[in-house]
Amino acid sequence: MKWVSVNSNSTNENFELWKQDQKLATVSFSTKTHIVRLVSNLGKRLFFFEKRGLLNPRTVIANEYGIQIGKFELDMYTPQKGVVELDGRKYCFQKNPNNAAELSVYDEEMQNNLIDCSFNMVTSGLSKTKTLLDAKFPSLLLLVCWYALVPHHSPYSEVAA
Repeated sequence: MKWVSVNSNSTNENFELWKQDQKLATVSFSTKTHIVRLVSNLGKRLFFFEKRGLLNPRTVIANEYGIQIGKFELDMYTPQKGVVELDGRKYCFQKNPNNAAELSVYDEEMQNNLIDCSFNMVTSGLSKTKTLLDAKFPSLLLLVCWYALVPHHSPYSEVAA
């Protein structure tokens, strides 16, 4: 999978999630409000992202009803690794050492690679001094995991009317 930046203006950035030659989802990210609108074959969804924590910084995702459904945390010793928690399940992620824009998501024991996703178009303006928490990575990575890993019959994935 890969994220492609479609266009951006001063308030919104638009991305598309692609798997080979098939578009899976379109995402509009508001840089002011940190609200993400997702349109896919699963329906239209609204997600809220919030940075929390001072000593242990993380990004939290809530659905359109304000219910927290997941979080994104970096490893405190290796900022190239971290944990994504969704629907009560934990997944580990790691940046590809050969390509800074590639992330791989593994099961909790780091045994099975579940998803590979490219963030090339998203990282083009990212400086080396910023961490993954300073970019769009948390929201886009959480959405990739939600789209690909959460069973869409769970209460967290109900499509809003």
